[in-house]
Amino acid sequence: MTGAVAGPILGLDVGGTKVSALLLDGADAVLAHEVATTPSEDLAQGLAVLGSRTIAAAGLGRGELLAIGVGSPGSVDVASGRVRFAVNLEPGDTPVGAFLADRLGAPCFVEHDVRAAARYLATLEPECRALGYLAVGTGVAAGIVMDGEPVRGAAGLAGEIGHVVADPAGPRCGCGLDGCLEAIVSGPAIARRAAAARAAARPGKTVLPPDPTAVDVYRAAAAGDPVARSLATDVGRVLARAIRGLVLAFGLDRLVVGGGVSRAGAAFFNPILRALDEERARSVLVREVVRPDVVRLLPPEVDAGARGAIAVARAGIRAGGPRVAAPERKEGG
Repeated sequence: MTGAVAGPILGLDVGGTKVSALLLDGADAVLAHEVATTPSEDLAQGLAVLGSRTIAAAGLGRGELLAIGVGSPGSVDVASGRVRFAVNLEPGDTPVGAFLADRLGAPCFVEHDVRAAARYLATLEPECRALGYLAVGTGVAAGIVMDGEPVRGAAGLAGEIGHVVADPAGPRCGCGLDGCLEAIVSGPAIARRAAAARAAARPGKTVLPPDPTAVDVYRAAAAGDPVARSLATDVGRVLARAIRGLVLAFGLDRLVVGGGVSRAGAAFFNPILRALDEERARSVLVREVVRPDVVRLLPPEVDAGARGAIAVARAGIRAGGPRVAAPERKEGG
């Protein structure tokens, strides 16, 4: 259990392609679970619709929900519940917390999605003083928890490693820079690179389909396809450098790798491990600090995002009050 807080809590995990809604009671029993496509416009309204559907599926009415937790990409102001600079979502400044509190009738706590997931994972390993979570999906970002508290940074963007330049000669990223980590190893980036590699390959050299996805790449790599394996190896090397940087910069004693792309399992993770082994062989520092037991793959059955949103709400309640409260409604209103 992620916290002794009585009452049902709704967790909403916003991803680049889908939103996961999870409703748990105070004993961590699942009351309802719904998934929807991430809204291309009006994020707050889309979350309210999904939240209402999930609450109804659990048989709850207005006023029965204890709290709402939201994990969203972008710059999150935890005090106001506003979300800005979500590169893979709608632009602008979105009052997610206030809107959901009003529409769903419960206080709302909003946090960066990967940071929320890291907070949940830290509750599973309380012996870790410094835990990081690296999510590789539609985007790439990291969440850091130090001594039980998330690291947010001055602008609320701490951990946005996806927009650190990995290759100055690389492709243009959605943030406007060239060669960001996200433009090289995110799910869409892997798909684009696979399509280019397939077009350049000799006939019969690869079994990749005409419009390959990241899933296709790792499935083909697992089957021994040389083009897919070469791409998986390169992605593994790039991610290994990012992991080494995170572990060294924050002194992590655990780094969990997850996100949609990680669901490819061993085909995704083994190239990372091999690349880290190569770095350990060349560097005494890496061998000492980035030990094999530090880096782990998130089990595919763990919904760290939605449970992270719930963990954020529970932590906020225990701290003494909501980030954004539902406004009082006049009788009959």
